Amino acid sequence: MKKKNHPIMKDENVILFPGMIENYVEKGLKFAEENNFMEAVSCFDEANKYKELSDMVQSVYILSLLETGRATDAKKICETLYEKKSPFFEQVIELYLTILLDLKEYNQLNEVLDGLMKDSTYTFQQKKNFKQLKELSIKMLSDTTFSVDEEVHIQMDNDQFKLVNFKKLPYGQQEQLLQMAFQTDVMVISEDIITIIESSDIIPTIKSLALLLLGAAGVQTEVTVEKFGFKETVIPTAPPESTAVDRVESIKQYMENSLSKDPTKLEMTLEMVHRHAYTLFPFDWVGYTNETVANKYMEYVDALFGNSELEPDEFFQLLIELEKSVEVLS
Repeated sequence: MKKKNHPIMKDENVILFPGMIENYVEKGLKFAEENNFMEAVSCFDEANKYKELSDMVQSVYILSLLETGRATDAKKICETLYEKKSPFFEQVIELYLTILLDLKEYNQLNEVLDGLMKDSTYTFQQKKNFKQLKELSIKMLSDTTFSVDEEVHIQMDNDQFKLVNFKKLPYGQQEQLLQMAFQTDVMVISEDIITIIESSDIIPTIKSLALLLLGAAGVQTEVTVEKFGFKETVIPTAPPESTAVDRVESIKQYMENSLSKDPTKLEMTLEMVHRHAYTLFPFDWVGYTNETVANKYMEYVDALFGNSELEPDEFFQLLIELEKSVEVLS
């Protein structure tokens, strides 16, 4: 019987025997599970020298690094997961924010929080938490001694939020102005923000951001929101129990099952659902199950690739309206 030959890899002067890297990873995970983080980190360090670890393993690596006092190394891995939009980033997001806070990297923390508050992946409550953390970060930033070049000043002209002035701004500037407002006392301009939301001259995506701003600021005044044929009076701090944003994760599961072998199409479809859910907020794909919504979006993207033709119906009409609205800000 012939002896089976296994390929032997080489990395500079190190011979990598078959299964060696996998063995390091397996041992690292086992040590981490046993709370033996020093040994876990040692194993992950070795494996990481020769191969990029999977996102799942990196999430365990982050925790192990923190437990052994290597916050800077943990931060680098968090940044990688964040930049590549890894689904595992959601599992370490609190760790990442805590690391930035502990390392006193307040400017970077604020940038990350700005991105998270715009991301429709996260719930209303999570965004409220991000807002509170940002307020803390800004306070700590202001208490720190900076050089003149590094000082951060947030100066806003409240008159810009008057509807007559606000609607004259390009859509990108409207969005930027509302984002800046997350760092200020919104209560003094809350009535102006409500007027913006209730105006027919404001595009749906801007209305969504303005409503989230009021909610994060704790505004409890009723606001009448109208878009895409839907109309409802809501309280910013207590949006409807079921919105399109709340359903994204469930819809995502159906898509992942169907498009697991086509990652490009999956990513494109998921991004579209996220964008549309945010634009639709605080409303929902009323009357359609999660599975139906998933199938409709996959069918639409399939048509974009030229693989099928759409048969127009009410859902696709809404989808197309949503896409046109989103494209305005692109």
